[in-house]
Amino acid sequence: MFKNGISLLFIIFIMNNSFGQNILTKTQAIEITLANNYDIKVAENNVALAQNNTSRELNGYLPTVNANAGLNSRLGGGSQTLNSGQENSTSNAFNWGSNANVQANYQLIDKTRDLTVKQLEEIVDLQDLQLKQTIENNLLVVFNNYYQVAQLMQNSNVLEQTIGLSKQRLQRAQYQYDYGQGIRLNVLNAEVDIQRDSINLLNLKNQLANAKRNLNVAMGRSVNTTFEVDTVVTYDTNLSLPQLISDAKANNVLIEVVNQNLEISAMDIDIIESTKKPTLGANASYVFNYSNNAAGSFIRQSNSRGLSAGLTLGWNIYDGGRRKMQKENVRIGIETQMVQKEQIAQQLERDVTNAWDNYQNALFILRAEEQNLATSQLNFQRTEEQFKIGQVSSVEFRQAQLNLLNAATNLNSAKYDAKFIEISLLQLSGRLMEELK
Repeated sequence: MFKNGISLLFIIFIMNNSFGQNILTKTQAIEITLANNYDIKVAENNVALAQNNTSRELNGYLPTVNANAGLNSRLGGGSQTLNSGQENSTSNAFNWGSNANVQANYQLIDKTRDLTVKQLEEIVDLQDLQLKQTIENNLLVVFNNYYQVAQLMQNSNVLEQTIGLSKQRLQRAQYQYDYGQGIRLNVLNAEVDIQRDSINLLNLKNQLANAKRNLNVAMGRSVNTTFEVDTVVTYDTNLSLPQLISDAKANNVLIEVVNQNLEISAMDIDIIESTKKPTLGANASYVFNYSNNAAGSFIRQSNSRGLSAGLTLGWNIYDGGRRKMQKENVRIGIETQMVQKEQIAQQLERDVTNAWDNYQNALFILRAEEQNLATSQLNFQRTEEQFKIGQVSSVEFRQAQLNLLNAATNLNSAKYDAKFIEISLLQLSGRLMEELK
């Protein structure tokens, strides 16, 4: 029975199995996150807003038409003396009038407007990069939670098998005691160990439930959705430190954001220069005026109407040195951004190098833990055989059992730690999105 138990424990650990519920693959987790994550939705809306800001409607490329109408009245009096000596006077006279006009305006030439739209298009690209950054950050959270769920699932499976072995040990101790070949203390020790393993399993199950809820929230779906995850892990054997550093300095999203901001800032200078160019606008209007005056007024009724059109030329010849200072401030801002880019590049080289060293260390630990598990399994098998013939005590058997449990859980930890560091390396090098395609 003991040989069958340890073999089952080892097979379950090695095969990374998961039963009972639908498997949430890493690809599915990515798709759900891209579709439902709240931060990503907000970033996508920011991109849509930036795209709307480049429209012809918002930037004065289409004509505008305005209509106005008015009505006015006056009650009063007045008098006039003509050159002929004749006098006209009115009192309590009621006068009223109305007016209406329709006016159309269209900006024919405006270099500043054209360059501003081009800059707004560059801002759309900036928002796309910020969306990419949001996606990467949230996918890192999703992967971290995903592998935490996988690790806790495997640890739970291992501990469940350990409890099965502990129950077999209790049964054996009880048989020995019942037939006078053992002592009551062995039975009590076995019962205590089962209780301890059961408590540990309960804590693991609670951690697993919390981790699943964390993953659901990170993906943006219902908190209590039930699932299992794929526990198979593979590693990229083609990674190299020089290439990762080179990729990071060229493709990391922080570098891309700085480069895009430099493009936008450079266009500020062109926009300032464009204000030196003349602008040309066209306008047309139709006007109607009508008035009705009281009897005795100099003019009894009048009306006027007509169509008018014109061109408006504007040219800011000298602005008192304002443009000069604006360009100087933009150049200073560009210099600041260049300094920040150098700083980010240096920090990325440090972060990639640190992550690479951590990755190599994690892979070494993974190989060591694999060997440690094999050794612990062999030790447990031999201890089991000696325990069956009474050459080792139940305490020694329990220690061998704990050594095997610790070796299995340590290997789980090493396996997923190494994988998450690898994903972090890909993110730093700007290759995370490529790996997900």
